[in-house]
This record gives sequence, C-alpha cells and structure tokens, in this order.
Amino acid sequence: MTDFSDSNTQNRLQSYLKVHLKKEELSLSETEQIEALQKRKRNKWIQLAVNIAAILFFGYSFYFDITQLSQTFFIIIFAVFVINMGLIFYQKNQLDELLEYLQWKIQHGN
Repeated sequence: MTDFSDSNTQNRLQSYLKVHLKKEELSLSETEQIEALQKRKRNKWIQLAVNIAAILFFGYSFYFDITQLSQTFFIIIFAVFVINMGLIFYQKNQLDELLEYLQWKIQHGN
C-alpha cells in the first residue's frame, strides 16, 4: 500500500493527474475526477483487448500461412504490439494508484 501522506508521493501523483486528466477535468471535484479516471481505465482495457486481438490475428494468419508477410516483419509487428501492451498496462496501474489516492484524499478531507 502506498503512503499517500508522503509529500513526494503526493507530488508524483499530482503529476500523474496532470497527465491522465484534461485541463478542464483537473478543476473538478475529487469525485468527478474519479469518474473521469474510471472512464480512462475502461478505455485502457479496450486498448489492451484490441492489441491482444491484433496479436492473435497476425499470429493466426502467420501460423497457418494465410499471409505473405515474412517472419522478420511478423516479429517486428509482434514486438511493437507487446511493447504497446506493456505501456498500456503501466498506464492502467497508474490509473489504479490515482483512484486509490483520490479515494484516500476524500476520506481524509485533504
């Protein structure tokens, strides 16, 4: 569990908020920010599903020789999608931490 009372942690999480929320969403209340972050989190799950579907599609078409792509091109596509999935998952973890932080902030009245 993260210590949200630490000033360095709060500064880090405030910078995450600036990244993940639009400018007009930053001025909303914590409850409304939580709703906006939950929408972003849902979008991250959709992005992960699309990336997994792309990997399955290219993998299936390569494995059953449906495509004329070379193995090198397939490996490049596979690597790009896997890296993209890793970055999306990292952003989803940031969103989870931000949601916890905002709920802590509401509970402690800060």
